[in-house]
Amino acid sequence: MNVRRVKRTGWIVAAGVLAGLIVPLVLGETFARLRPPANTHEFLGDASPWRGDFTADPKQIVRYNADSIYSTHDLVPLSTIPKTADRPTWLYSGVSFGWGIWNQTDQMKLPRRVLYMHQINDRLHMRIAHARRILEYGIKLDRIVFVLIPLEIARYTETPLASIYVNNKGAITQRVRPAPPPFDWVLDHSRLALLGYIRARLHTWLPYFRLSTITENFPPIVENDFRFMLGQMAELQKQFGVKITVAVLPDRRQVLNDNSNYAMQNAFRAIGKETGIDIYDPVQLLRSRPDRRAQFLPDWHYTPEGYAFVARDLAAHLLKLDKDQPAKSSELAR
Repeated sequence: MNVRRVKRTGWIVAAGVLAGLIVPLVLGETFARLRPPANTHEFLGDASPWRGDFTADPKQIVRYNADSIYSTHDLVPLSTIPKTADRPTWLYSGVSFGWGIWNQTDQMKLPRRVLYMHQINDRLHMRIAHARRILEYGIKLDRIVFVLIPLEIARYTETPLASIYVNNKGAITQRVRPAPPPFDWVLDHSRLALLGYIRARLHTWLPYFRLSTITENFPPIVENDFRFMLGQMAELQKQFGVKITVAVLPDRRQVLNDNSNYAMQNAFRAIGKETGIDIYDPVQLLRSRPDRRAQFLPDWHYTPEGYAFVARDLAAHLLKLDKDQPAKSSELAR
């Protein structure tokens, strides 16, 4: 009798322990499906609440859908920009650094119409899609300048082109890094497991890569992605007759310190030569200043003088390419 009671008690304890493990998991899985945390939306594919104006394109990765004139987040609607001008048109595209360089360029006495593509948080593959949409819309561009900073370049170690998925609502989402079997099945079927995978930062495609080292360590996955994207730029040059320059801005440590191997810049020069895309690299220009630190604000953006210094040199570089002769100093004055 005592033995039977002990066995029954053991089964009850085991059932209680099992229920204590399963019930929270079931509740957590239910909650993760009914109200997925915001930091998982990017990785939910067709289940993501995100909506956008894109469509998948096997050749170009992403492009704007046929119903979209341009992004609704743009400061100036595309339809309000005259398609032609009485002077050549340059279009600048980039994050806040790109805006700062454009802003200084726009204040110069250049014989150019200077536009800015306002997509402040977009990545390069999205900006290429924007540029294609502008050209397809019929705006005559003579040159496009894509401004890149090391951090956005390094982001392709986390979510490379292979991770991009355009969902059925037109939004760009990302696939997480595939897990080894049998955990891949768990990730495919459990939102709770996906949440843990993301919060452990195992979802990034190079999970142990330090973004700040991109200037010294340029992984093959990043090199291949930028070779593809600069190849897309070469196609735009050929199809629309527009000239393209990629301005690769240095990391502040490359400017302030003397121990960089310039792996990032060397890789871009090689890819640019391979694809026929002009590469502008101002690292030595910024290092030539007597007080290098004075070119940066406390948040490590350039000061207005720093932006103006780079903008003038870049404009001189572009004018020289356009005219095949040195730019006049009066054209670079503000």
